[in-house]
Amino acid sequence: MKIIGVYLAAGNSRRMGPGIHKLSLPLHNEPLGNAALKTALSSNLAGIIIVTNDENWVSQSLRHENVHLLSCFDSSQGQSHSLRCGIEKAMHMKADGIVVLLADQPFIKTEVINELLDCYKQHKTVYYVAAKYRGIVRPPVLFAKKTFPFLQTLKGDQGARTIFQQSFIKGITISYEEATLFYDVDSWSDYQKMIQYYGK
Repeated sequence: MKIIGVYLAAGNSRRMGPGIHKLSLPLHNEPLGNAALKTALSSNLAGIIIVTNDENWVSQSLRHENVHLLSCFDSSQGQSHSLRCGIEKAMHMKADGIVVLLADQPFIKTEVINELLDCYKQHKTVYYVAAKYRGIVRPPVLFAKKTFPFLQTLKGDQGARTIFQQSFIKGITISYEEATLFYDVDSWSDYQKMIQYYGK
């Protein structure tokens, strides 16, 4: 079974402030965007597609043969466009499914990704396996290949979350209690808080 990670990293950091690319900001003496990427690379994913329009933050040491850098020219129109770019590449790679990962979620753990993969291997008929925190589904999420046609219809800033509102789409959620796993860095204050509490 070939499950590929789709690493969404093409946002324009609007909420960060002018001239600041959040994935290039330092965390543990390396670019923030590398943190979750290293986690994904240490998981059981068959490969990683990095959807980004600025690859300067990707360390050379992480540019393995199973890492595919993909530019998405219309990513500025919303996250759905980045996701669709990633899905098209995954389909070309003959993936049986994808795990959607966010580059600004630096504290996600390898164990979480592997739990999604293991769960799907045991329940191959489901459409998705998703992480859940406080009753809300959050990335990372594993989507089976049969969801790709639906995900490709998303537009603008519609995230993949709309798929969970479809009654015919059945999946499994795995609950986690650790808030840090799902901490995402959207604004400068998020970054400052992260450095204060987690980034030392």
